[in-house]
Amino acid sequence: MKRAFLTISATGLALASSGFYAAQAAQDTIAGGPAVAAGQGAGTMAPEACTALAGGRFHDLEGAPTHIVSATYKPAKGDVGAYCDVQGYVNPTVNFGLYLPMSNWSGRYLVRGCGGSCGSVAVALACTRHVRDGYACLHTDMGHRSTLSDNNWVDNNLQGLVDFGYRATHVTTVAGRAILRAFYAGQEKYSYFFACSTGGRQGMVEAQRFPQDFDGIVAIAPASMGPFGPRRDPSQVDPAIFNFDAAGNAILPNRKALLVHRAVVAQCDMNDGVKDELIGDPRKCGFDPASLQCKSGNGPDCLSAEQVDVVRKINKGRGAQYGSEFNWINNYLQPARLAGEQTVPEKLQGRGDPIVVDTLNSPANPDLRPFRDRGGKLIMVHGWDDQSVPPLPSIDYYETMTRTMGGPAPTGAFARLFMVPGMDHCSGGAGAYAINYMAALTEWVENGKAPDKLVGYHPKPETSLDFFSVDLPRLKPSDFAFSRPHFAYPATARYSGKGDPTKAENFVAVKQGAK
Repeated sequence: MKRAFLTISATGLALASSGFYAAQAAQDTIAGGPAVAAGQGAGTMAPEACTALAGGRFHDLEGAPTHIVSATYKPAKGDVGAYCDVQGYVNPTVNFGLYLPMSNWSGRYLVRGCGGSCGSVAVALACTRHVRDGYACLHTDMGHRSTLSDNNWVDNNLQGLVDFGYRATHVTTVAGRAILRAFYAGQEKYSYFFACSTGGRQGMVEAQRFPQDFDGIVAIAPASMGPFGPRRDPSQVDPAIFNFDAAGNAILPNRKALLVHRAVVAQCDMNDGVKDELIGDPRKCGFDPASLQCKSGNGPDCLSAEQVDVVRKINKGRGAQYGSEFNWINNYLQPARLAGEQTVPEKLQGRGDPIVVDTLNSPANPDLRPFRDRGGKLIMVHGWDDQSVPPLPSIDYYETMTRTMGGPAPTGAFARLFMVPGMDHCSGGAGAYAINYMAALTEWVENGKAPDKLVGYHPKPETSLDFFSVDLPRLKPSDFAFSRPHFAYPATARYSGKGDPTKAENFVAVKQGAK
């Protein structure tokens, strides 16, 4: 949806609406900046307009009292224009970084999410390419400090759980918006969110709890869609439990994941109409690991009865789809335990009370009427080979949301899901995983063109491309091994039988249930 454009002096905007107290220099440098509309650019801001933000306080932002710790002018370097690096926090401990282009602001405001446990302000990694492309861009640590994989911050930290669960993304989005409006003396025209995993969950939570925050959201592989805690029996869903015998030896070794993968591909490769070692929709595969069971005992080229059971649990319990077996190695399948080593079920590994965590984290509310009614647009994406966040809960959510929102047509008018064959967690893998997400989202939000498909590309080994493919438009067709269309769910892509099967244009959409 378009936001009404506001022209007001930065100092007046800050004092009237957000309690911003900056140095007198702000009045001299920021207030004189030109009004901004998307696509018109922001003129060229003086370096002093940036440094004057340091020490600013936005005490009266509702639920988000904000303090700017530093504001540093960063001169142009390479293909990245000059920008203002703003570091700050929202009470009590939600830190953020905000990059503000000094000369090429497009009027777009982008918030990038984080992954795993978050725990750091990785604004340089998340935002540098976007600020180059004209976005004002923000990133937050979600209210605590940690590595991506540790949960030590959870214990006795209810505020931290609230911030991580739903508050941090919202309050830093509000803070960043107030700061950029003061800096540019004008209002952003469009606001976007883009992220994967925990970041995908952040995007879904925003659409459900704070529908006013964003015009468009890309949520890739949103975490926590599936059951958590006591609703998940470790003996059925945790390979660290079910893949070890009483002596602590691995039942299904890594090498046998390759055996399973070869059998799956041999049976199911052609369900997208082309022999490419990619499985279009693993649910239609029909693979049964019992087909690999040894006639008796165990052997190098077959599975024991116990190994068949482990494969089934990884697929049905854990949710890993057939075709993703390469990703089982060192994720679901681990070497034998060390002497004396014990395994604690996942739900008990320092994650706090599972009921509380599930309540605060859950992104599973299917009622998106407030988001829809404000004109919001949602693109959900999930890779079929995702080893970290199983894909089926995203499909279950989208189907539930579709029923809640009145059916496929009303839902497709504002929200669409795209399943990507061969894509690992967030990116990478054997499939056509490199997708220009922001182009699809901005085209939908700003021009009303809903994406019937996302075209993905598989880079050649020698091609350099960032993890989320932000630089995809800068590459040449010769940089890719093949391309594929990923049609809006429930349609899948099938080779037409004519033309080069490495080209996306030679695939057609097949509706669910079609032969």
